[in-house]
Parts: sequence; structure tokens; C-alpha cells
Amino acid sequence: MKMGTVFTKNTETIQSFRPCIQQQWLILLLLASSVFLAFTAFGIHTFVGLIIVSVSGLILLFIVLSFCTTRYIITNQGILIRKGPFSRKFKEIPYCDITNISIRQGKIQKRLRIGNLTISAGDVKRVLKSIKNPHKIKELMTKEKASAYERRTLLRKIL
Repeated sequence: MKMGTVFTKNTETIQSFRPCIQQQWLILLLLASSVFLAFTAFGIHTFVGLIIVSVSGLILLFIVLSFCTTRYIITNQGILIRKGPFSRKFKEIPYCDITNISIRQGKIQKRLRIGNLTISAGDVKRVLKSIKNPHKIKELMTKEKASAYERRTLLRKIL
């Protein structure tokens, strides 16, 4: 898989999207209840209460930052993925390397119209988590992959 390649200047962005934070409702609920516990049981002025509020706040901050900084871009040449608050560069997956795109949804995810897309490219699998309308995104990726294949075969026939 060509992870270090740079797409050419002719790269056209088809769609750009971010993960949906609705899937993280359970973690957010646990963090909110731990803060409530810190206030009611221990009080904010005790050491234990302060530790619980601090740790919950840091975890909440990391979750929000990771969702805000994660970005997925579908282009005419492949898929670009940047995950988490500490990544600066996009990881590139050209369409010629993609072997399979699958969707995984739980019961709650189906109700929220959210799912995880798994992109297999050789031995490497990338999971795009918390994607809104995953079936439409998969269809778009499949269509762009077919278009890229047609462009490559047409270019080979011309040359």
C-alpha cells in the first residue's frame, strides 16, 4: 500500500466529513455521572472530588478534541484520513489499493443512522468510526473507485 505518496495536483475533493459524536453517548454519560458523584459525595473541595473532576475533564477534553480534529476526505484518486488531535498529516489510501469496504452497525447505531466503515487495503485495515449515513458514503466510495479504475484503463489504452 502506498501510504507515503502524495496525490497529484489534479486531485479533486468529492466529499469531506467528520465522525459523529452521538455514538459516544455512553462515555459522555459516565463522565457526567462521575462529575455529579464528585460534587455530591465528595465535594469539590476534597482531594478525591478534585481528582475525579480533573480526570473526567481531561477525558472529556480528549474525546471532544479527537472528534473535532478527525477528518475523512473522499477525493477522485483515493481516501485521505486524519485521526486524533496529535496527527498533522493525512494518511492516503489510493483506490487501486482498496480491496474491500464494509459497514458495521449495532442496533443503536442503526437507529442513529451511524456506522463504522472498514476499508481493507492489502494487509492494512482502516476503520472510519461514527460515520453518519455509512451506506451512502460506501456507495460514493465504490462509485469513485470504479471511476478511478475506468480512468486508469482508459489512460493505459491511450498510451
